[in-house]
Amino acid sequence: MKNTFITKTLSKCIVLLSMLAFGITILAGCKKYITVDTPPTSVSTQSAFKNNAAAIQFVTALYANMSGANGNGSYVSTSILPELSADNLSLYDKNMFRYTDYYKNSLEAQYLTSGEQDTYWVINYKQLYTINVAIEQLIENRYLTPAVAKRLLGEAYFMRAFYYFYLINFFGDVPLVLTSDYERNGSLSKTSQTESYKQIETDLSAAETLLDTKYVSADVLTTTAERLRPNLSAVNALQARVFLYQKKYTQAETAASKVIDQPAYALTDPASVFLKNSTETIWALQSVNVGYNTYEGSIFNLPPSGPNGNLFGGYPFFASSSLVGSFKPGDARKTEWLGVVKANNRDYYYPKKYKIPFIANSKDLQEYEIVLRLAELYLIRAEARNEQSNTIDAVSDLNALRVKRRETGSGTVENPLPDLSATLTQTQLRELILEERRHELFTEGGHRWFDLRRSGTIDKVMAIEEVEKGGTWESYKIYYPIPRYDLMSNKSLIQTPGYSN
Repeated sequence: MKNTFITKTLSKCIVLLSMLAFGITILAGCKKYITVDTPPTSVSTQSAFKNNAAAIQFVTALYANMSGANGNGSYVSTSILPELSADNLSLYDKNMFRYTDYYKNSLEAQYLTSGEQDTYWVINYKQLYTINVAIEQLIENRYLTPAVAKRLLGEAYFMRAFYYFYLINFFGDVPLVLTSDYERNGSLSKTSQTESYKQIETDLSAAETLLDTKYVSADVLTTTAERLRPNLSAVNALQARVFLYQKKYTQAETAASKVIDQPAYALTDPASVFLKNSTETIWALQSVNVGYNTYEGSIFNLPPSGPNGNLFGGYPFFASSSLVGSFKPGDARKTEWLGVVKANNRDYYYPKKYKIPFIANSKDLQEYEIVLRLAELYLIRAEARNEQSNTIDAVSDLNALRVKRRETGSGTVENPLPDLSATLTQTQLRELILEERRHELFTEGGHRWFDLRRSGTIDKVMAIEEVEKGGTWESYKIYYPIPRYDLMSNKSLIQTPGYSN
């Protein structure tokens, strides 16, 4: 009988983690399902946490999996799928398998037909199971060097919070899986977003006590310039976002300031933002696939022939006319972060935040996939301050960002983006902040989709956009549906409101 991922993976209690970054594999699972000797390239869960190297590799596998070139499950999926659902990306072939249902917001067709073992839901619950195993094994661990166990546990708590933030913002209420108890997990019902946010805050508070502001290398003890493992600033950055989404504006401002005030971070010009280890980088992912600097760079940068309808190895996306037309004169983000090719008698603009395309056999990494960066913290603090009626300081934060966004690598653009006036009202600033977030964060981490929903503007915007897309907009589509097989396997689950089972 076919099963949902939660039942299929958690009940079997086996997680196979491809350790691409280390060239090994970790096999973690319950004893009852390990019926043959563990192969030389694998280790059991129990032995994985009895020495530093294996424990580090177990946790590092989470980052390797996040950076994999999988358009539905790795981190890049948050930069593609919700952007298609929103109004920043256009799909060249409006009937393209896998992407068209996100683009037309008709996910019933994709989520309710087949097993869909590579959906965002499936892959993220797989990662969460692994995280829960790590947390259980790291708490009061007697085998590892205390500093190693402490660091890994902090990272694991942070990662659990990170994954749940995305799950609840994509699906609304979701099962809150906090253990590796497969019998219990296989029958969990949904937890409210309010309770899930409480758990996210709890996990981030735990991570805050375990991590510091240093960046560490592969041994998690030696400091490094590589910003590839989450640290205390990453925790504070995610806290700021979580507080903002819950309208806890005082806490959001405080958390954002903790990062902004760190001397390790500074705003830079748009041409430099997405270079590896830029001063705006808080946490990034290093590619584990030879030939890729970032998956975004490989799929968004259009060739001279323009976009096409090829699913694998093709270029199916381009920037929407709505996004392109929303930039003001003098905004270097348009010139630095949007490219253009002329094909089929029209101009196709495309995202080029990451400028290096796929280069076969290349191992030269000049760009990392940035997950958290400083500019978002300025935007969070500006919004939090504005909602507390502190419009003057909100404008100051926005202007600090705009000063850098009217620069290019070679200097200031002609007729540069002007400063905002200190006399703007709270209502005017709300609209400007939403626009500023769009220009700053497009094709990154799902921000536009989430911002439209939480700002209450999604129905108005999407009713217009769906005419262009060829779909039909209804309000319940602000969240994605749960795959049918999960509903069939776990009778305690109910579908996302509005969707049929």
